Order: sequence, then structure tokens, then C-alpha cells
Amino acid sequence: MTRPENGRFAARIAAGFAMGLLASWAPWIAPATPSAWAADATGPATALPAETIPDSLLRSRIEALLPAPWRIESLTVEPLAAPPSPEARAAEPRMAARVTATVVLGGPTYLVDSREGPVTFLRPAAEAGLTKSWVATALASHGPGGWTVALTPQSPGLFDGIGKPAAELPGRTVVLGTPEAKSLREQLDRDAAQRLAEDTERRRREEERLAQQTAAAKAEAARAETERRAVEARIAQVADLRGKLSGPDRAARLAAFEAALGGNDPALRQTAMDAALQSRDPVVANLALKDWIARHRAVPVQLYATKEDPSSEVVVQNLGPMTLEIDGFSPVNGALAGKLGAPGYSIARPSSIVGTLAQTELAVNSFGCALTLRLAEHRTLDGLLRCQTLPTLIARITLD
Repeated sequence: MTRPENGRFAARIAAGFAMGLLASWAPWIAPATPSAWAADATGPATALPAETIPDSLLRSRIEALLPAPWRIESLTVEPLAAPPSPEARAAEPRMAARVTATVVLGGPTYLVDSREGPVTFLRPAAEAGLTKSWVATALASHGPGGWTVALTPQSPGLFDGIGKPAAELPGRTVVLGTPEAKSLREQLDRDAAQRLAEDTERRRREEERLAQQTAAAKAEAARAETERRAVEARIAQVADLRGKLSGPDRAARLAAFEAALGGNDPALRQTAMDAALQSRDPVVANLALKDWIARHRAVPVQLYATKEDPSSEVVVQNLGPMTLEIDGFSPVNGALAGKLGAPGYSIARPSSIVGTLAQTELAVNSFGCALTLRLAEHRTLDGLLRCQTLPTLIARITLD
């Protein structure tokens, strides 16, 4: 520490005390600015002379205020004078001094240039050995309880832009311009390029998938629209056929029926058959029955007992299933040939038949039995089966 000559310093302090200058500084200390750094220290009242602020005390207080890695190289203390006041005589001895500390940077400092994930790139800010002058005003008093020292720094912004040691900066610190920084930068660039390529590929796949989904949605919408139009056209076609089959014009009904039966559309054929079989026009109904018979080879005949003859129930059970087998049919005159019979009784066993379809009535004769049926309202041919030596039975053929 560099100090002025002891004689001059002691003379000034003594003159100050004699005039009561320092006792008047109590009002001046009170309004110190919030930026002032204060520290109290106590020690034996007889440790040092009252007129001297201990160097060790000043050093410890200044070092506590300096950021790392700054250290004090030298210290200069210059006493300051103040006007006397009447209260100075009654107050404990006080001193003021201008403290100038030459501080030296103990290690290099850095500023953050950029951050890349866990890596922090640093720019050198200051080299070790950089010196600064740190100036403060010291107010001190020495009483029975020891020293009280208040330091008010007078060098604002002295350490601005100096940076910090690398150990105090976050992340994995790397100094720009070093081989490590170059290698890391290249690796980070490669990683960024790879991420960019992956992101680009992912976006491409997403766009491609979206395009496929859009195309599929459009195709589905087009298919649904085509199907809707087809359904509407089909509905209109069926409605038109039904209208013609139920219209007042017989020629139109016949033409529509023949067109439907002659085509390869099962739905229209079935629609025409339904309408014709329910029609009250015997000609159209006759055409429908002829078409139905011409398309069948074996027709089941359902038998039911009659209420008039109680024994008919037993006959129905014993007869078993009756079948009309069609070997030949002429749509021109309605002539029919084949076999008719059931296994239960000899009189009703299968035998050759001759039959005729006249408008909506079918008559079939076999050895000992006769079957007569007429078109009913519910798409059935209903009538009677009469066989020699057997009771009359109710017969039905369902036009499926």
C-alpha cells in the first residue's frame, strides 16, 4: 500500500480533530446513496491508533466488493477535509479519505457470443494482468466497540464489458477461434444439416401422405357421387317401369313387361313379376305366370287339411311332401307336362301329368289325382287337390 508521509498525514488528522471537522460528518453520512456498500468491523479499541484506518480492514472490504478474479495490487489512501461543526467536539473521532485501489485481473474473462444447445461459444473480453483504478470514498469512525467503515464507490461502470471467467458462464464453454470451437462448430453444422434433411424428408412424407389422403377423399367423393347418381337413375328406372306396368295403357304395360322379362336385369325382372302378379290384368298376369313356370323344374306343393273332413289332417301327415316336376312347358298355349305325386299313398305317388295354364288358372291331372290352382293376391297359386279314395285337400304353390 502506498501512503503519504506519516508526519503530514498525522498533522492533517490532528488539525481536523482540533477543529472538530469530523464530528460534523454525521449528517453527511446519513443520506448516502443506495449504491454505497457498507461494512462494519469491530475489534479491540486499543488495536490500532484512532487516526489510522487499518490497511487490512480496507483491503478486506474492497476485496469483498470486487468481482472475481480481480485482486488488489496497491492501495492509496488520501485524507479528506470537511467544515467543522459544533457537534464535532461531542462525537467520537471520525475520518474521511479517498481510497484508490489498483486492481489487477487475475485471469482471462469472456463474453457470450452464442449458444448452440448445451454449448456456449465465448469471445475473449480481457486478458489476465489488465489493471484498473477502483476509487471510493471511505468514512470511518473508531470507538470503544472498534472500527466502523463505510465505502462509497466512485467508479461506476468500471467493470462493464469486462465479462466473466469461463467457469462462471453456463453450459459447455468453448472459446471462438480454438480447434475445439472449430470442431464443435462443424459438428453442430452437420447435426443441423442432418436435422434439416430429416425435417425436410418428414415434411415431404407428410405432404405426400396428405396428397394421397386428399386424392383418396376425392376419389371416394367421386365414387359416392357416381353411386348416388346411379341409385337415382336406378330409382327413376324402376319407378318408370312400375308406372308403365300400372298405367291404363295395356299395350304399354305389355311392352314394359316383355322388355323387363327379356332383359338381363334380375331386379327389373323381379319388379315386373311383382307388378304383373299383383295386376288385375289377366293378360299381363298370364305372361308373368308363364315366365315363372318356364324358369322352374321342380315346384313344391304345400298341402293343408280342411275343416269339413277331420281325416284330412291324417292324410296330410301321411302323404309327405308333394312335388310338381315340370318336364316341358309351352309359353304359346300354356301346355304343361311332367310328374306330380307324394310318397305316402299309392294313389298319389308320382305319375305323369298333363296340364294347362289358362290366364291365371293352372290345372294339372295325373293318374287318380287332379290339382286345380288359381292366382291369389299374395303371389301364390291357391286351390284344391282331389285324389280318388282320399279326402279333398287345400293346395298352394308359392311364387318365389
